[in-house]
Amino acid sequence: MKPDPSPHRTLPLAAAIAALALFPGCVSTPPIQPAATSKSHFEGNEYPGDTLTLERPTPGEESYRVFEQARTGEVPLQTVRSRAEDKARAYCNGKGKGMRGLVETDARPPYIQGNFARVELIFECTAKKPG
Repeated sequence: MKPDPSPHRTLPLAAAIAALALFPGCVSTPPIQPAATSKSHFEGNEYPGDTLTLERPTPGEESYRVFEQARTGEVPLQTVRSRAEDKARAYCNGKGKGMRGLVETDARPPYIQGNFARVELIFECTAKKPG
């Protein structure tokens, strides 16, 4: 018996592959790096960001850099910020510690080609507070 060359059998598979290819394309994620030895993703960029100091660093604690960027102009900045914070929290949780944000840099709108929503968070992992 010959296989059925009907496109109806391959359509669900093609749709699933297309969905998987598009879904992770929402946000770009480089690895978390030590802040002291890594370069800001905003440095030298044509579209600068706004930087906000959140907390002062704890003496003796190493700080880290996480960067998130949307791949389209349809992703809101808050979504990208939440992903960066979640990634930083997970990193610190893996060390048995809590995340403490130090400095945040956000892309300035308008979010156009080459300037999609971007967030860079400098953070440290500190002892979790009891309670």
